[in-house]
Amino acid sequence: MFSTPTLHDSTRESEFYRATAVIEGFEKIGCDAINVGHYELAAGLPLLLGLTKTTSIPFISANLRDAHTDELLFDPYLMIQRDGLTFGIIGLTDLVPDTVDGVVVDDYVVAGDEYISNLKNQVDMVILLINSDRSTYKNLPSVFPDADLIYTSGSTMLTRPMMTQEENGPFVFSCGREGRYLNLVNVALENKNDLMINKSYFIEKIKYVNRRIDRYIDKDPNIPLETLYADQPSILSAIKDSQKEIKRMQGWLERAENIVEFQNLAMDASIKDDPTMFNFVNQTLATHYGLQNVESSSDGERFVQVSLEGVPRSGILTHGRILWVGEDPIRIGFRP
Repeated sequence: MFSTPTLHDSTRESEFYRATAVIEGFEKIGCDAINVGHYELAAGLPLLLGLTKTTSIPFISANLRDAHTDELLFDPYLMIQRDGLTFGIIGLTDLVPDTVDGVVVDDYVVAGDEYISNLKNQVDMVILLINSDRSTYKNLPSVFPDADLIYTSGSTMLTRPMMTQEENGPFVFSCGREGRYLNLVNVALENKNDLMINKSYFIEKIKYVNRRIDRYIDKDPNIPLETLYADQPSILSAIKDSQKEIKRMQGWLERAENIVEFQNLAMDASIKDDPTMFNFVNQTLATHYGLQNVESSSDGERFVQVSLEGVPRSGILTHGRILWVGEDPIRIGFRP
């Protein structure tokens, strides 16, 4: 919510305004949970607790405790229902600023395991929101094997469909930087006791392996591969291994009852502005910069020329960690 993990007195007022604007924006677009991480704690615990009282959006964290009472500062998890399915969402962090007083940070792995154990028999899917260093991401599936989906923040890493994942999950997703991408996951859950398959990964991997085989074919498309590389057994062996890999992955896709489909949606000019959100951002920025006579239009298309003379300018809408879960089909969106 804040633009920096460490706030200074000179920027505290503008950063607070920024945070309230971000939260209001989250409310308008629809947000189910906010995981408390290093940026949320940038202004200190008292200010953050005050912000949580201004919104109906739940702030969650399973491993942040009050240093005075030893109680959890926030609800550790959230349970929501969509289209007949129940999702358990757990918040964790490992990146609390050293400047934050009054907060005890429990081991996020221990806390995560505890609440996964508590939730896994009550929900259809367990989703983790984890604010941690990028170096931890590759180990998260083995650290939390009973989770279904893991969303990370704390780095600028952007997950691509072809990036290596555990074939049967849990699947780890990261959304890049500054809200430039919306991470969208479609879920089809038919048999809770069966494995979950990352369809997007298998499709991209099949394409990749086929391109590899095509490069061998391109040498002479009119000659069978067995003949073309008859005197190169290592190449023939590699081709056969690739063909077996494709067949194996196609078999997984054909048998799969539980499917995850993943894509990154670039938040660029190809997506038409929503008039309501356009006007909200317009008015928020105008107020922040002290601009007068900035009017909103019903379609969000009208611009008004204003003078910026003497107006200090700096961005206010960049960071945040939000999760929303939609229906028909089940869609889980995450922005960093």
